[in-house]
Amino acid sequence: MKILKNSNVSRRLLLGAALALCVMPIGVRTALAQTVADIKKSGVLKVGSQVAQVPWGFTDESGKLTGFDIEVAQLLAKDLGVRAEFSPVTPANRIPALLTGQVDVLAAVIGIFPDRQKVVLFSRPYTNNDTVYIGKAGASIKGWDDMKGLRVGVPRGTPQDSAVTKAAPAGATIQRFDDDSSTVQALISGQVDIIGGAATQVKNIEQVAGSGKFDEKFAVARAYNAFAVRPDAREFVTYLNAFIAQKIEGGELPALYKKWIGGDLPALPTTGEGDAPLPIAMVK
Repeated sequence: MKILKNSNVSRRLLLGAALALCVMPIGVRTALAQTVADIKKSGVLKVGSQVAQVPWGFTDESGKLTGFDIEVAQLLAKDLGVRAEFSPVTPANRIPALLTGQVDVLAAVIGIFPDRQKVVLFSRPYTNNDTVYIGKAGASIKGWDDMKGLRVGVPRGTPQDSAVTKAAPAGATIQRFDDDSSTVQALISGQVDIIGGAATQVKNIEQVAGSGKFDEKFAVARAYNAFAVRPDAREFVTYLNAFIAQKIEGGELPALYKKWIGGDLPALPTTGEGDAPLPIAMVK
């Protein structure tokens, strides 16, 4: 089943994850420390991934788990000389799953945000994930000023919710939904005129509504997705950084980006510890 989801910051999640880390006994924290040698010795890379979010991770018509994050993680496992073992995670439980040792690494549509950087350690990004507004094809909506009189749908508490709330377009009615799927359905059914979401949702909407009915109107921000590891796994993140650099240089990551996201992989930051996300105008 293909479910349209997006990876966004949840303050409640971050608070819970941070609390889980704080209350974890010292001995357990030490036991959870991992090295590249540990993973190689185990023969398994335990990966937390979202498995119902096209095109990042989902089950195809043949029943095979696939998608951009899935193939990137499989490349990583191959590089380590181990097999990848995937555990389904959601935006609500992915960081706790990592911090409690259920998985070794997250490849789970997880963007680099300052609050998250306080809880987990990020590799350098391996892809971008743009926040855009999507509406009916043919509608001239190039920015906030063109939203007058429109019904704007956004998933509650997401970057696109924050963006439209801050912009407060005059005459627009903002409708907030519980998740991305509900927001997309509101657009397709005509309940709203335009929605905020990830750029990758345009293709997903086409699969449901048909080609040419909706398109991207304008972009407001660019986030960067990366591997996330536990905060004590500095050696592992160094390995991940070298892996990503090698796969960008060798063309494997650009090829996967073209296959799953479309277009050319843009220039990415070389660290996961800087400021993020960036306004779209700063990265074009």
